[in-house]
Amino acid sequence: MSDDVKVVKVEDVRDFNEIMEIEEKAFAYPYPIDLFIFDFEHHPYSEYYKLMLDDQIIGYCGLWIIFEDVQITTIAVHPDYQGKGYGDKMMEFIINYVKELGCRNITLEVRVSNNKAINFYKKHQFEIVGLRKQYYENGEDAYLMKRDL
Repeated sequence: MSDDVKVVKVEDVRDFNEIMEIEEKAFAYPYPIDLFIFDFEHHPYSEYYKLMLDDQIIGYCGLWIIFEDVQITTIAVHPDYQGKGYGDKMMEFIINYVKELGCRNITLEVRVSNNKAINFYKKHQFEIVGLRKQYYENGEDAYLMKRDL
């Protein structure tokens, strides 16, 4: 992993064009760009961050920070950069950032079939705490995972 990688807050809606390129490559069922933009522009607790390698976005995450609770709404690394520690860098940023804010826990949902992501979250001390039946549009269930801080 290059030392030139950094996490930067998304401040410009135009970044979502590059983010969508990653979303479409990283997920079998990508979210539409309208959902990202609406969340970015209108959700009062929403924050987005981009993982930058030199001047290129190679990953991103979305968070809802609601008082002491944090929800990771989305997180992905471009498939060409997966397995190289970049996802760890993004997750470490999230954990350290929200700890500094005084947050007490982080939750997220993940497809029950996404073993790679489930193992990644477990590596970062998330535990499966619930099941959301037919959570995704295709009817697939999601695990609710949580990490106490």
